[in-house]
Amino acid sequence: MRQFYLQDSRGNTGDGLMFWALGGGYTTDLDRAELFTKEQACGHRETDIPWPKDYVDARAHLGVDHQYISQDEARDQLSPGCIVVLQIPGHWNGNDIALAHWPIGHTYRFEKAHRLTLEAAQAIGNTPEEAVIWPLSYLEGRARRLVHKRDVNIKEALQGTGIKMAVPRKQRKPWERPLNCHGCGRFISWDRRFLNDCQNCGANNCP
Repeated sequence: MRQFYLQDSRGNTGDGLMFWALGGGYTTDLDRAELFTKEQACGHRETDIPWPKDYVDARAHLGVDHQYISQDEARDQLSPGCIVVLQIPGHWNGNDIALAHWPIGHTYRFEKAHRLTLEAAQAIGNTPEEAVIWPLSYLEGRARRLVHKRDVNIKEALQGTGIKMAVPRKQRKPWERPLNCHGCGRFISWDRRFLNDCQNCGANNCP
């Protein structure tokens, strides 16, 4: 039976899509997201979007959420010859840290971060304000799977599933909504309420 993630489309965390989490709430972590059958996924709010699990999983990447890492914890894993990656301070994608990407720049995808030895990282001479050294093994245990909005397409994802996306109802602007005179109840235009009193009963309809 095909399984689905359910996205809350009202907001993302950076570029990461937010999904219904197992046990309540929302998460970008696919391994903490609740899984639904097709029938369950189609029975929610218009703002909840069903995504086939296999489609999303094939386009997921690893990211490191700064809320779940600690330099104090990681320090014990920095030993001679160990493999490390470099965090670039001041750059974020939602909660995800930026990591140095060879030969230049940075990436939010953990699997694309440049790997080097502790000695090579220290020889670069970067200060903590320029780069933070993290043991690769430490971040490997804390990286999570997520998917960025630019890596997925809902029309493509739902092909062959039999699911059709609901067309959002157009929200009228305040000035497009019909108004009633508070004196006699007759319809009046948005503009006329500011220009004249009601021609029928003389009531002032200005807010």
